[in-house]
Amino acid sequence: MAVEPVLVRIPTLTQAEPIVDAQMKPTNYFLRTLNGILKTLAEAIRQLQQLPIIQEALEQLDLATQAATEAAAAASQAAADSMDAAAASAAATAANAREASLQASYIDPSSVLTATPTTITIAPHNRIYPGAAGGPATTVAVNGGSIAATAPDDVDYIFYSDPTRAGGAVTYQVSTTPPVQTGSTHVVGAVEIPATGTADGGEGPRRPGAVSPRTQLE
Repeated sequence: MAVEPVLVRIPTLTQAEPIVDAQMKPTNYFLRTLNGILKTLAEAIRQLQQLPIIQEALEQLDLATQAATEAAAAASQAAADSMDAAAASAAATAANAREASLQASYIDPSSVLTATPTTITIAPHNRIYPGAAGGPATTVAVNGGSIAATAPDDVDYIFYSDPTRAGGAVTYQVSTTPPVQTGSTHVVGAVEIPATGTADGGEGPRRPGAVSPRTQLE
Protein backbone atom coordinates (compact mmCIF):
# COMPACT_ATOMS: atom_id res chain seq x y z
CA MET A 1 0.00 0.00 0.00
CA ALA A 2 1.49 3.39 -1.04
CA VAL A 3 2.13 6.10 1.59
CA GLU A 4 1.00 9.61 0.78
CA PRO A 5 3.91 12.12 0.46
CA VAL A 6 4.52 14.48 3.39
CA LEU A 7 3.37 18.03 2.58
CA VAL A 8 5.54 20.73 4.25
CA ARG A 9 4.30 24.32 4.26
CA ILE A 10 7.26 26.54 5.26
CA PRO A 11 6.54 30.16 6.18
CA THR A 12 8.28 32.71 3.95
CA LEU A 13 9.76 36.14 4.60
CA THR A 14 8.50 39.19 2.75
CA GLN A 15 10.39 42.31 1.69
CA ALA A 16 7.80 44.54 3.36
CA GLU A 17 8.85 43.41 6.84
CA PRO A 18 12.30 44.26 8.27
CA ILE A 19 14.28 41.48 9.86
CA VAL A 20 16.31 43.79 12.23
CA ASP A 21 15.39 46.92 14.14
CA ALA A 22 17.37 50.17 14.61
CA GLN A 23 19.59 48.49 17.21
CA MET A 24 20.34 45.73 14.61
CA LYS A 25 18.45 43.20 16.68
CA PRO A 26 16.12 40.67 15.08
CA THR A 27 12.58 41.97 14.83
CA ASN A 28 9.64 40.11 16.33
CA TYR A 29 8.37 39.41 12.81
CA PHE A 30 11.66 37.81 11.85
CA LEU A 31 11.82 35.73 15.02
CA ARG A 32 8.21 34.50 14.62
CA THR A 33 8.84 33.62 11.00
CA LEU A 34 12.13 31.88 11.76
CA ASN A 35 10.64 29.94 14.65
CA GLY A 36 7.75 28.94 12.40
CA ILE A 37 10.18 27.68 9.78
CA LEU A 38 12.16 25.70 12.37
CA LYS A 39 8.99 24.24 13.90
CA THR A 40 7.72 23.23 10.48
CA LEU A 41 11.04 21.60 9.58
CA ALA A 42 11.09 19.74 12.90
CA GLU A 43 7.57 18.45 12.30
CA ALA A 44 8.51 17.38 8.77
CA ILE A 45 11.57 15.55 10.10
CA ARG A 46 9.40 13.84 12.75
CA GLN A 47 6.94 12.71 10.08
CA LEU A 48 9.75 11.43 7.88
CA GLN A 49 11.06 9.41 10.81
CA GLN A 50 7.62 7.84 11.17
CA LEU A 51 7.38 6.77 7.53
CA PRO A 52 9.16 3.39 7.91
CA ILE A 53 6.91 2.53 10.87
CA ILE A 54 3.79 3.56 8.94
CA GLN A 55 4.97 1.69 5.87
CA GLU A 56 5.57 -1.49 7.90
CA ALA A 57 2.17 -1.15 9.56
CA LEU A 58 0.49 -0.78 6.18
CA GLU A 59 2.34 -3.83 4.86
CA GLN A 60 1.23 -5.84 7.89
CA LEU A 61 -2.32 -4.66 7.29
CA ASP A 62 -2.08 -5.82 3.68
CA LEU A 63 -0.82 -9.23 4.79
CA ALA A 64 -3.57 -9.56 7.41
CA THR A 65 -6.21 -8.56 4.86
CA GLN A 66 -4.87 -11.09 2.34
CA ALA A 67 -4.80 -13.84 5.01
CA ALA A 68 -8.37 -13.03 6.06
CA THR A 69 -9.52 -13.09 2.44
CA GLU A 70 -7.82 -16.45 1.83
CA ALA A 71 -9.29 -17.88 5.05
CA ALA A 72 -12.77 -16.73 4.06
CA ALA A 73 -12.37 -18.27 0.59
CA ALA A 74 -11.13 -21.55 2.11
CA ALA A 75 -14.06 -21.62 4.54
CA SER A 76 -16.49 -20.93 1.72
CA GLN A 77 -14.95 -23.71 -0.40
CA ALA A 78 -15.05 -26.12 2.54
CA ALA A 79 -18.72 -25.32 3.09
CA ALA A 80 -19.43 -25.82 -0.62
CA ASP A 81 -17.52 -29.13 -0.61
CA SER A 82 -19.49 -30.25 2.44
CA MET A 83 -22.76 -29.35 0.74
CA ASP A 84 -21.66 -31.16 -2.43
CA ALA A 85 -20.75 -34.25 -0.42
CA ALA A 86 -24.09 -34.16 1.39
CA ALA A 87 -25.94 -33.72 -1.90
CA ALA A 88 -23.97 -36.58 -3.48
CA SER A 89 -24.73 -38.81 -0.48
CA ALA A 90 -28.42 -37.92 -0.65
CA ALA A 91 -28.47 -38.60 -4.40
CA ALA A 92 -26.78 -41.98 -3.90
CA THR A 93 -29.26 -42.88 -1.17
CA ALA A 94 -32.17 -41.90 -3.39
CA ALA A 95 -30.72 -43.88 -6.32
CA ASN A 96 -30.27 -46.97 -4.14
CA ALA A 97 -33.82 -46.66 -2.82
CA ARG A 98 -35.15 -46.28 -6.37
CA GLU A 99 -33.25 -49.37 -7.55
CA ALA A 100 -34.46 -51.39 -4.56
CA SER A 101 -38.03 -50.31 -5.32
CA LEU A 102 -37.70 -51.56 -8.91
CA GLN A 103 -36.15 -54.87 -7.89
CA ALA A 104 -39.01 -55.43 -5.43
CA SER A 105 -41.73 -54.27 -7.84
CA TYR A 106 -44.40 -56.72 -9.01
CA ILE A 107 -47.46 -56.91 -11.24
CA ASP A 108 -51.13 -57.25 -10.41
CA PRO A 109 -52.57 -59.58 -11.46
CA SER A 110 -49.52 -61.79 -11.15
CA SER A 111 -50.11 -63.71 -14.41
CA VAL A 112 -50.92 -61.75 -17.58
CA LEU A 113 -49.43 -63.82 -20.41
CA THR A 114 -51.03 -66.15 -22.97
CA ALA A 115 -49.31 -67.67 -25.99
CA THR A 116 -50.08 -69.32 -29.29
CA PRO A 117 -47.44 -70.95 -31.49
CA THR A 118 -46.73 -67.53 -33.06
CA THR A 119 -47.85 -64.78 -30.68
CA ILE A 120 -47.60 -63.82 -27.03
CA THR A 121 -50.37 -61.60 -25.65
CA ILE A 122 -49.88 -59.45 -22.57
CA ALA A 123 -52.98 -58.35 -20.66
CA PRO A 124 -53.25 -54.85 -19.13
CA HIS A 125 -52.02 -54.80 -15.54
CA ASN A 126 -50.66 -52.64 -12.75
CA ARG A 127 -47.02 -52.33 -11.78
CA ILE A 128 -46.59 -51.75 -8.03
CA TYR A 129 -43.38 -50.18 -6.72
CA PRO A 130 -42.99 -50.65 -2.94
CA GLY A 131 -42.17 -47.49 -1.01
CA ALA A 132 -38.82 -47.01 0.71
CA ALA A 133 -38.61 -47.99 4.39
CA GLY A 134 -42.16 -49.26 4.42
CA GLY A 135 -43.56 -46.10 2.86
CA PRO A 136 -46.58 -46.04 0.56
CA ALA A 137 -46.31 -47.96 -2.69
CA THR A 138 -46.67 -46.39 -6.13
CA THR A 139 -49.05 -48.04 -8.60
CA VAL A 140 -48.68 -47.47 -12.35
CA ALA A 141 -51.10 -48.79 -14.98
CA VAL A 142 -49.42 -50.58 -17.88
CA ASN A 143 -51.17 -51.15 -21.21
CA GLY A 144 -51.48 -54.62 -22.71
CA GLY A 145 -49.93 -55.63 -26.02
CA SER A 146 -48.57 -58.50 -28.07
CA ILE A 147 -45.24 -59.67 -29.44
CA ALA A 148 -44.05 -62.46 -31.75
CA ALA A 149 -43.15 -65.73 -30.05
CA THR A 150 -39.79 -67.36 -30.69
CA ALA A 151 -40.52 -71.05 -31.38
CA PRO A 152 -42.72 -73.84 -30.00
CA ASP A 153 -41.43 -75.45 -26.79
CA ASP A 154 -39.27 -72.39 -26.02
CA VAL A 155 -39.81 -70.62 -22.72
CA ASP A 156 -40.16 -66.94 -23.64
CA TYR A 157 -39.57 -64.23 -21.05
CA ILE A 158 -41.40 -60.94 -21.50
CA PHE A 159 -40.07 -57.63 -20.22
CA TYR A 160 -40.00 -53.93 -21.11
CA SER A 161 -37.85 -50.88 -20.44
CA ASP A 162 -39.43 -47.96 -18.59
CA PRO A 163 -36.76 -45.53 -17.29
CA THR A 164 -39.32 -42.97 -16.11
CA ARG A 165 -41.66 -45.62 -14.63
CA ALA A 166 -44.60 -43.91 -16.29
CA GLY A 167 -46.25 -47.15 -17.43
CA GLY A 168 -48.86 -46.74 -20.18
CA ALA A 169 -47.97 -47.92 -23.68
CA VAL A 170 -44.66 -49.70 -23.14
CA THR A 171 -42.71 -51.63 -25.76
CA TYR A 172 -42.64 -55.30 -24.87
CA GLN A 173 -39.57 -57.42 -25.60
CA VAL A 174 -39.01 -61.17 -25.61
CA SER A 175 -35.99 -63.26 -24.65
CA THR A 176 -35.27 -66.94 -24.11
CA THR A 177 -32.85 -65.93 -21.32
CA PRO A 178 -34.32 -64.81 -17.97
CA PRO A 179 -33.93 -61.00 -17.74
CA VAL A 180 -32.84 -59.30 -14.53
CA GLN A 181 -35.20 -56.73 -13.07
CA THR A 182 -32.79 -53.84 -12.57
CA GLY A 183 -32.02 -50.39 -13.98
CA SER A 184 -35.01 -49.74 -16.23
CA THR A 185 -35.83 -53.38 -17.04
CA HIS A 186 -39.30 -54.50 -15.85
CA VAL A 187 -39.99 -58.24 -15.95
CA VAL A 188 -43.56 -59.28 -16.81
CA GLY A 189 -43.32 -63.07 -16.73
CA ALA A 190 -42.62 -66.18 -18.78
CA VAL A 191 -44.66 -68.48 -20.98
CA GLU A 192 -43.90 -71.76 -22.75
CA ILE A 193 -44.77 -71.51 -26.44
CA PRO A 194 -47.19 -74.31 -27.38
CA ALA A 195 -46.98 -76.30 -30.59
CA THR A 196 -50.74 -75.93 -30.99
CA GLY A 197 -53.54 -74.14 -29.22
CA THR A 198 -53.12 -71.56 -26.45
CA ALA A 199 -51.05 -71.65 -23.25
CA ASP A 200 -51.24 -69.45 -20.17
CA GLY A 201 -48.03 -67.92 -18.88
CA GLY A 202 -46.36 -68.49 -15.56
CA GLU A 203 -46.40 -65.88 -12.86
CA GLY A 204 -44.45 -62.67 -13.17
CA PRO A 205 -42.72 -60.77 -10.37
CA ARG A 206 -44.54 -61.41 -7.11
CA ARG A 207 -45.30 -59.20 -4.15
CA PRO A 208 -42.35 -59.14 -1.68
CA GLY A 209 -42.86 -61.81 0.97
CA ALA A 210 -45.20 -63.90 -1.18
CA VAL A 211 -44.39 -67.58 -1.55
CA SER A 212 -43.74 -68.39 -5.22
CA PRO A 213 -45.25 -71.55 -6.71
CA ARG A 214 -43.20 -74.10 -8.57
CA THR A 215 -41.30 -72.15 -11.24
CA GLN A 216 -41.06 -75.03 -13.73
CA LEU A 217 -43.58 -74.27 -16.43
CA GLU A 218 -45.78 -77.22 -17.36
